[in-house]
Amino acid sequence: MPFAKTFRVVEREGYRIVDMKASVVSWGGAAVGEEQFQRLVLVPRNVTPPALTGDLAEATLIRTPVMRIASNTGFHEAITRVLGINDRLVAVGGVKSYDDTLRNRVRRGEVRQIGYGWHSPPELDALIASKPDVLLMSMGDMANVGAKPRIEALGIPVVPIFLDNEPDYMGRVDYVRLIGMLAGREREADAFAATVTRNVDTLKKAAAAQPTRSVISAWYQSGDRWNPTIRNADAKLLRDANGRNPLEGPDDPRKDSFNRVTTEELIARGADADCWILRDSHSNAFTDVATLRRFKAYREGCLFASDGMTKPAADAYDLYETAVIRPDLVLGDIVRMLHPPLRTEPFRYIRPDTKVPR
Repeated sequence: MPFAKTFRVVEREGYRIVDMKASVVSWGGAAVGEEQFQRLVLVPRNVTPPALTGDLAEATLIRTPVMRIASNTGFHEAITRVLGINDRLVAVGGVKSYDDTLRNRVRRGEVRQIGYGWHSPPELDALIASKPDVLLMSMGDMANVGAKPRIEALGIPVVPIFLDNEPDYMGRVDYVRLIGMLAGREREADAFAATVTRNVDTLKKAAAAQPTRSVISAWYQSGDRWNPTIRNADAKLLRDANGRNPLEGPDDPRKDSFNRVTTEELIARGADADCWILRDSHSNAFTDVATLRRFKAYREGCLFASDGMTKPAADAYDLYETAVIRPDLVLGDIVRMLHPPLRTEPFRYIRPDTKVPR
């Protein structure tokens, strides 16, 4: 795995060991609790499993390929979709899938709903009834950490997903390869990762040939607070598009990608930015035109929003699904935003903001 920092894979005779380690990071804040560690032992179904003793003591045994998969987060569904195994999903968070076919299966009761893992653990009754071989469990909240031993005690192997902790956006793509190992779809996963890597390299080279432009990505929270991108994978996307982020700070996997700042600080550091990603589909509206006029990006009309690829009637947003594992598509939008000569394709997720007040 060339990019992933939250897990590593070791080959042994007839099976694999996957070590996963990361901190649970609070939304917009820093790590909470102790660093989490999980050792998985992936053993093909036709191979006698090793004794879980010695360095394998307390490891989780998973027989591969897994055929019944439970998931508590939308981007897991994007991973199973690109691997061609959405038919193996027996439980998902709910009915917010961007995939119409999967969403309809959930609504018909063919796939159970265990709740999304943003701030709460899975619904145990629904999870048990789905009889999964494995639960893909995003660990974005300590409530999920606390629920994990209870789920495992019920005989359901848990694969903790620390994708949001990856400091490089390409580390997120390596999670497709990890799920490919679990599902027996390594060839498809490797091909997917290779395509994304090629696309990213092409975009970076094209952007590097253009003049560097400054950019901020900061969305309004409420009152006098904004949430600008500062570090980690999201900041690297801006940087690799040959953008200079005046609010950028050092990467730190023990912190979220953004921090809250005041309007005064945003003006002081970002007023001269050439472009501004102002909001996404869920951001609060900011209507103070006098303040907006203090920003060059507003005055010169380079305001963008991360509100593309949405299905509002279904409360479904592909930005939180496919875009997570397709950084090449997101990077392409940012490259086209910053460098008008490269606008040879339509915007996808990040596009000109049509709702900004004037």
